[in-house]
Amino acid sequence: MKMPKRYSALLWSLLVVLPASAQPTAGMGVEDTPLRPSELKLMQRIAAVDPSFRYGERVKRYFRIHPVTKNRIPLRVEMVLPQSNELYFGEFTRYQILVDEPGAMVTYQFDSGAAYRGSGTILVSPGDVIKTERSCNASGCMTRVERNGKPVFGQKD
Repeated sequence: MKMPKRYSALLWSLLVVLPASAQPTAGMGVEDTPLRPSELKLMQRIAAVDPSFRYGERVKRYFRIHPVTKNRIPLRVEMVLPQSNELYFGEFTRYQILVDEPGAMVTYQFDSGAAYRGSGTILVSPGDVIKTERSCNASGCMTRVERNGKPVFGQKD
């Protein structure tokens, strides 16, 4: 089944799997909120050593509600990214960032078709920003590791 461009892959998969009459699962929720100051600090720290790192100002927080205490239990924090003409940052058809602020970790995936696609993980410690990325283009794939913006490992497949 071909996915219309105006739907993200996740949204389209939900539309295909869930009937129109489906109700949200009880005890689950999602909210769209600005980045918390600690999350913004994490993003700024990454951007300081990696000028190519791009991020948004809002996130979707997915959570479940504990049946007894009614506390929110975080499940996933996904960045809401700017999009124009169906492209993220003017070049990507898909770009996703997941934030694990307590773990000081960011994971991301990007895709601009056969020209360039990949995924990576960024781990922020008190002294270092470690980025591991696997990307592919028309001529092949590459795995790269950077520490504080400087390459420490790179291997082409």
